[in-house]
Amino acid sequence: MTPEAYDRIVTAELPNKQDPYLYGLVVKHMMHGPCGQLNSENVCMKDGKCKNHYPKNYANYTSHGTGSYPIYQRRNDGKVAKVRGHMLDNRWVIPYNASLLVEFDCHINVEICCDIRVVKYLYKYIHKGHDKVSFLIAPDNSGSNIDEISDFQNARWVSPVEATWRIYGFPLSGMFPSVL
Repeated sequence: MTPEAYDRIVTAELPNKQDPYLYGLVVKHMMHGPCGQLNSENVCMKDGKCKNHYPKNYANYTSHGTGSYPIYQRRNDGKVAKVRGHMLDNRWVIPYNASLLVEFDCHINVEICCDIRVVKYLYKYIHKGHDKVSFLIAPDNSGSNIDEISDFQNARWVSPVEATWRIYGFPLSGMFPSVL
């Protein structure tokens, strides 16, 4: 893909205020921090630096990065937004796709990744296993000693909807047409 193609999919700048709805969504959902010198107590701070590398550097155009991610266009065009009491500019915008942001009205980080490792990530994510829970069934005796090591059980969590689906024997997956 080319940097021009990246720009058609992903944006990392504040939109024009002429589109107040999109501008409001970006300010509400897609602004990082503030962190660093503006807020050293933010949860993203590790060893005095933002673990997500914000604020990003300004970039006049999108280019291929040295790793698997591009360097997104983040111009120093004077656009700012007040976020949690601080004036933030394009260096603080989390990459987003405008159509998805408008459709879902939530934080939705969209990145271009050009690396074979993305296949490994997707495979691990899809096959990460079932939800698990540790629990203990005990009488309501607040004075009794509980041996958490031997009394707790590790089990799989199944929601009521999934349990009903399995009890009725509905198929969990299917393929049509079948592949031989």
